[in-house]
Amino acid sequence: MLRLKVILYACLLVLIHCLLFDTELYAQSRELINPSPKRFEISFGGGWGLYRMTNINKHYIDEFAKQVGIFDHYIDNGPTLFGEVGYSVSPNVSANFGVTYAGGGGNQRSNINIIEMDEYGNVINTGFVKTETLLSTTLLAPQFKIKYYFPLEKVDLFLSGGMAWYFGKLTLKSSGLGAEGEGWQLLPYSNERKFTAQGLGLLGSTGVSYNLNKTISLGTEIGYRLFATSGLKDKNGKIWIVDATGRPYRMNLDFSGPFMLGGLRVKL
Repeated sequence: MLRLKVILYACLLVLIHCLLFDTELYAQSRELINPSPKRFEISFGGGWGLYRMTNINKHYIDEFAKQVGIFDHYIDNGPTLFGEVGYSVSPNVSANFGVTYAGGGGNQRSNINIIEMDEYGNVINTGFVKTETLLSTTLLAPQFKIKYYFPLEKVDLFLSGGMAWYFGKLTLKSSGLGAEGEGWQLLPYSNERKFTAQGLGLLGSTGVSYNLNKTISLGTEIGYRLFATSGLKDKNGKIWIVDATGRPYRMNLDFSGPFMLGGLRVKL
């Protein structure tokens, strides 16, 4: 992780250098393509991302939820949506403010076997409890990025880098749907717990946009983000701890990983 942070910091420094010292690079090419470039732009779109989620996947799902048979879906990928407003500070550089949404989760219905034994350990009755578990995660990340464009006749190549302050949320809902078996009875119940966390992260990407005309372009990009939150806290400020193996682990959200996006850019 440290190496990735160093790489992203270096990319960000390169972009800042381009902003401060190389703003005339490719300027002549840009003027030939669009003699009166527009200053503002709006971009929006969506895509898919991969998530690390080590603590959730390993210490909650693997070591606890799977073992008791209530949940076995890893939170390792999900959809991403974004929207940005940019301002061209030079023919090749734009400063962009925006917000990114990412999410992932799943739900599972399970039958948990129950056994009744006598005082000698002999099985005298069996049955099962019907349960449903819902686990959902979301992330909302306001962000600031610098984009550096390499304009061609119909296509713009670009590099971008920036940082984000993000807000994560996790919802864990357990429901008992009933029981089956002679003599067993379970009243329906529902228990929902919500946790939140925050963090500061970095992101970088490279992409290409195809200019349909002087106003509208279609783009795609691939990148990597470092989005790991602090410990998840409930409404009382208590951190969620899982100690299924006898060793306590603080749960957090980690949306770090590669992503791919596609979208529309409108120059104003």
